[in-house]
Amino acid sequence: MTSSDDKKETISPLKDVYASVLFLTRVPAPSWPNAANRPLANSMWAFPVAGAAAAVIAGAAYAIADALGLPLIVAGLLAVAALIFVTGALHEDGLADTADGIGGGHDEEARLEIMSDSRIGAYGAIALVVSVAGRAALLASIAQPLFVLGALVAAAAVSRAALPMMMALDTPAKSSGLGADAGKPDGPIWGLAVLLGAVAAAMAAPSGWFICVIAALLAALVTGWFCRARVGGYTGDTLGATQQVAEFAALAAIAAAMSRVD
Repeated sequence: MTSSDDKKETISPLKDVYASVLFLTRVPAPSWPNAANRPLANSMWAFPVAGAAAAVIAGAAYAIADALGLPLIVAGLLAVAALIFVTGALHEDGLADTADGIGGGHDEEARLEIMSDSRIGAYGAIALVVSVAGRAALLASIAQPLFVLGALVAAAAVSRAALPMMMALDTPAKSSGLGADAGKPDGPIWGLAVLLGAVAAAMAAPSGWFICVIAALLAALVTGWFCRARVGGYTGDTLGATQQVAEFAALAAIAAAMSRVD
């Protein structure tokens, strides 16, 4: 496919959903080279779709645990574990690497070097514990399985919608790596992603969908700004960290809105 073809085929719904699910999850999929080989930047509008699909599996795990009579916090942990499993810990790995790099490096070069190390350090381990335990606790506070499913779908969709937005607004910290190789989505692509994330939140969130969207996007912007200040831009790892922070913020907003309703 030539570059002119790429521009003509900016959005191809089925191919883009396929490519996004293939990239963001570990769900088995039949081979489709024409879709898998598309520039990832062209497919990023469908990131919220892939996130919502993964969240449905996590919501089912929570419902099963609840039906078995397990404590709510255990059900929340199992839901988060299911989400991690279906996404291959893609974002959690980025969160841990980012925490290690920013926490342990004394300058941009050292931080990027630490982030490229596959070993996990104290900062990364702490960040993972906070992310997993925090999300599980928020789900437990929402409690009702159908509401938890809606919260998961809303948070997963809008947090992944923030990724193409951040890539469009910022620049890669390195000339190589996942962040740089993915390309830069143009305005219609990231705008559609944000719109779909907001629509998913409006349809699925049990309460506070608007503040959920605002909280996730603001969290993404703050995280992106912080990472730019520390490493000079975004990488695949910092984008993973951005998704994690945005998802946490979205779930927290929903949980807070529901507590006010109660």
